Amino acid sequence: MEDKEEHQPTHPLACSKLMEDKEEEHQPTHPLACTSCHARLEGEAASTEKQTNLKNRLKYFLFIVALTAVETGIILLFALTILKFKTPGFRVRAVALQTLRVGNTSDPYFNIAFKAEFNVKNRNFGHFSYHNTTVHFYYEDVKVGKAFIHKSGVDARSTRKFYITVKLTSSYVSRSSILFNQDLSSGILPISMQSKLRGRVTVLKLLKDDRSTNLNCNMDIVVKKRQLRNLKCK
Repeated sequence: MEDKEEHQPTHPLACSKLMEDKEEEHQPTHPLACTSCHARLEGEAASTEKQTNLKNRLKYFLFIVALTAVETGIILLFALTILKFKTPGFRVRAVALQTLRVGNTSDPYFNIAFKAEFNVKNRNFGHFSYHNTTVHFYYEDVKVGKAFIHKSGVDARSTRKFYITVKLTSSYVSRSSILFNQDLSSGILPISMQSKLRGRVTVLKLLKDDRSTNLNCNMDIVVKKRQLRNLKCK
C-alpha cells in the first residue's frame, strides 16, 4: 500500500501544474509567426496574379502586332498583284500561206494571201476591253496590206486568239525599186507589221485604267519554198 502512494503526486497543485504544461505544449509558441506566414502567402499570390496578368497582356499585344503584320502583308500583296495594272500583250503568233503570186525582175509584183493568228494576252486581274484597230503591213516602209480587228474583250488572266485573212499587194511599191528587184531575185520578201491596240482594264468593277499596247512584228516570205518564216515580234 505504501508503494502505491509513492506514485501519486505529493502536492495537489503539482497535478494542476502538470495539466497546464501539457495544454501549453499543444498551443503555438509564436502566434505572430502564423500571421506573417499568411501575409507572405497572400503577397506571393498577388505577385503571381500580377505576373500572370502581365503575361496575358504581353500575349495579347504580340497577337495584335502579329495580326497587324499579317493584314499589312495581305494589303501589300493585294496592291502589288491584283490592283497593279499591266499592259496587255498584242502579238502575231502564227501565219499560214494561202496564195502566192510573184513576178520577175522584168515584171516585178507580188500578190500574197495568208491567215494570221493574233493573240491579245491580258495579264491583269481585271477585264480588258479594247477598241477597233487596224494592223498595217509594210514592205520597204510602203503599206502593202492591212487587217481590221473588231473591238472585243479579254477576261482576267487569259488570252484571246482570233484568225484574220490578210492580203498583200505590191501595187504601191515602185517597180523601179532596186531593193524590190533584189529581193525578188533572192526570193525573200521581208514584211513588217505594226499596230496599236487601245483599251481599258477594269478591276473589281470600280478601278479602271486606260492601256494601249503596240504590235511590232517582222517575217520573211520565201518565194521559192512558198513559206512564211522568221516570224518575230518585239
